[in-house]
Amino acid sequence: MQTCFNIALAVGLASLASSAQAQHPVSIAANDGHIIFSFANPGHQQVIMYELRPYEEFSPDGSYPVCFQGMMTEEPVVIDRFDDGRDRLYSKYKLVDGVSGHPLAAPQYVTDLSGLKARDFEIPWPEEIKGLTCIVDIEDAVEVGARYADEGIVLGLLIDWQNPNPEMTWEVDGVEVPINAGYVRHLDSKYRTLTELGVNMTPIPVNHIPTEPQPGNPLIHPRTDLANAPMHHGAFNLTDEEGLRTYRAAIEFIAERYTRPDGEHGLISGIVVGNELQSHWAWHNIGKTPQDEVIADYVRAVRIAWLAANKYHRGLRVYASFTHHWTKRGELNHPLKEIPGDELLQGINEAAKREGDFPWHVAFHPYPEDLFEPRFWDDVSAIMHFQSPRITFNNLEVLTKYLRQEEFLFDGQPRRIILSEQGFHTPDGPEGEALQAAAFAYAYHKVSHMPEIDAFIYHRHVSARDEGGLCLGLWTWDPDGPTGFEPGDKKLLWDVFKAAGTDQQEEVFAFALPIIGIESWDEAMPKSPNTVGMEPVEHLDTENVLFDLYELLYKAEVSVVMPSGEIAEYDLPGGWRSAVVVVNDWPTKSIFHHPPDEGVGHARYELQLPAANGDQLLLTFNTAITAESANGVGFSIQVDNEPVFDVIQVEGTPIQRAVDLTPWAGQEIDLILQIDALGDTHYDWANWVLPQIKRH
Repeated sequence: MQTCFNIALAVGLASLASSAQAQHPVSIAANDGHIIFSFANPGHQQVIMYELRPYEEFSPDGSYPVCFQGMMTEEPVVIDRFDDGRDRLYSKYKLVDGVSGHPLAAPQYVTDLSGLKARDFEIPWPEEIKGLTCIVDIEDAVEVGARYADEGIVLGLLIDWQNPNPEMTWEVDGVEVPINAGYVRHLDSKYRTLTELGVNMTPIPVNHIPTEPQPGNPLIHPRTDLANAPMHHGAFNLTDEEGLRTYRAAIEFIAERYTRPDGEHGLISGIVVGNELQSHWAWHNIGKTPQDEVIADYVRAVRIAWLAANKYHRGLRVYASFTHHWTKRGELNHPLKEIPGDELLQGINEAAKREGDFPWHVAFHPYPEDLFEPRFWDDVSAIMHFQSPRITFNNLEVLTKYLRQEEFLFDGQPRRIILSEQGFHTPDGPEGEALQAAAFAYAYHKVSHMPEIDAFIYHRHVSARDEGGLCLGLWTWDPDGPTGFEPGDKKLLWDVFKAAGTDQQEEVFAFALPIIGIESWDEAMPKSPNTVGMEPVEHLDTENVLFDLYELLYKAEVSVVMPSGEIAEYDLPGGWRSAVVVVNDWPTKSIFHHPPDEGVGHARYELQLPAANGDQLLLTFNTAITAESANGVGFSIQVDNEPVFDVIQVEGTPIQRAVDLTPWAGQEIDLILQIDALGDTHYDWANWVLPQIKRH
C-alpha cells in the first residue's frame, strides 16, 4: 500500500476546517501549503484516510496513497498540500474504518478555501441587468446599454495541444500545458475593452469535438460519440490525469489572467461550465449514458472549475447550465440523451452535497416553448407549478421558488441565477418586429423585478444566417456579409433594448401593452411565490401504469407504409417527437406524430404484456390536433396487424380514447400507432396524448 502522509497537528489551523458538515464524519480545508482534515466525532475509532484522484472510484481491493492512519482526534490533521509538485487541492479523500476497512462516508473534496491567499477585491456587478451574447460591435452594444456579456471559450482553441513549441504555456503539477497565444490575444482585446466600458463578462468554456478519433487529444472524453454528436460539442475529459491536467490548465489560466487587480487583460465575474446539460447528447456529448452517470461526470467538472477559479479569486462564481425543459426531457425524450431539468438540478445538488457542498450557481435559458413564437405569455407548457413541463419567461417564478427550498440553499442562501442565453424570434410579416420587441419588453420588465436574478443576457446582438432560421438579434444580418452575422438593419428591438432600464422605458415600452393584452405594466409583475404549486397532482398519478408510450418514444420503430404496402423510411424531421397538449387545463405529455405526404405514418412498439390476473388492460390516450388541419387526421391502432381502433378527427380539442388489450394479456405484441393525412397534410399536427397501458 502506497503512503504519502506527512501528519502534523496544529491548533491554529483548526478554524480553517471549522465548518464540518454534520452528515459527514470529516470536513476538509486548504491553505497555501496544507490540506486540513477535521473530524466531526473525534476519538471514537481508528480510521484510514486515502487520497483518490477525481476520476478514481474507491474499491476495497484498490491501492491508494494513505494520508492519515490512526484515531480520529479533536485536533485537525494536516498534510502537505503538494506531493512532489502535485497539487492535492483537487484530490478527493476517502475515510474508512481502520479495523474493518468499511467506508465511513462518500469521498470528500476540499470545501473550505478561506485559507488560500486568493484575490478578494470586489468584482464589479452592474445594477443594470441587461446584456448581450455574441457581441459583434462593442461600441454598439454599449450604446444600447448592455452591461453584461458572455461568450463561449473553445477549449480546443485555447489549449494548443498539438504545438511542440508554443508561445505560451500554463504549468500544472510541473507539466507545461501549451496555450494558443493568438486566441488569448483575441480574448484579451475583447475582455479588456468590455471591462473598460463597464461590461461584466462571463466566459463559457465549451468543448468542440472532431467527428473522427483524434489520437493524443487530451480534451476528448472517451465516452463521447464523435461520429453522431449532433452539434459537435463533447463532455470535458476528466477521466485520466492528462485530461484533468488539461482541463485544470484551461480554467486556471482563465481565472488567473482575467482576475488580475490591474485588469490588464480584462475582468470576468464567473464561469459557466458547458452548455445546456439537459440536452447533453447535443451540447455536452458523453455518448448514450444514464443520467446519474452524466450528472456525476458533470458535477466533477463544475467542482474542479470552482476549485481552480477560487484558487485565484475567491469571488468567482461557477454556474451549471440549464435550458428551458423542466419536467419534460426534450423533443427526443430519450433517457440516455436528455435529462429533465428538475432531475438535473436535484442530481447536481445531491452529488455536490454527497462529496462536500460548494457554491455552484445556475445559468438558465428560459426560451419560449416554441423558439419561433415570441409570445411566451401564451406558452401552454409553462405553468406556475413545480411539475411544469417547461420554465420560460411565462413561469420563471417556478425556478426562483424551487431554488429557495431549504435543500437547495448554500450557507443559508439561495444560489444565484443568471439568464445567460435566451432570445425572441422575429416572425415574418409586418408585425414581426413588434412581436419580438414586445416579448423583450415584457420579459425585461418581469426579470428586473426578480432580485434572485443578476443578469438577463439576451441572445443575440445580430441575427445569424445559420441559426436554423431563427432571427433573434437586435439587428438583421447583412445578406452580403461573408460570415452571416454582419449587421444589416436595426430592428425595433434595438430601440426597445436601449430604453430598458432608463427614464425612457415607460414611454418606449407602451406599444407592447396591447400586443401582450394588458393595460398596465403592473399586470406584468412577477407572481407571488404563493401562486406556484408544489404538490403532485392527481392527473399525473402513474401507480397502475404498465407502459407509458411517451416515455418509450425513443424505442418506437417509426416508418411509412406506402399505398403499395411497402415500408419506407420516415424522414420528416421533428415529425415524431415529444410535445405538450393541454387536457383539462393541465399541460400533458404527448407524442407529436405528423403524417407523411404519401402513405401513413407507422410507429411500432414491441411490448410484453403481463398476465391480466382478473384485471382489465387498457390503452388510454387522447387524440388531438394542435393546429387547424385542412381536412382532419386519421388515427388508427393495430395489435399484431389486427385493427383495434380507427377514427377520423377534424376538431383540435383532445378527445379521450381507450382500447382494451386484455385479449393479449401475457403475450408479446406489436402495438402499432398509425396516422393518415387523408390526402392533405397542411397543419396536420396530430398528437397521441399521454398514451399509457394501465391495469384497471
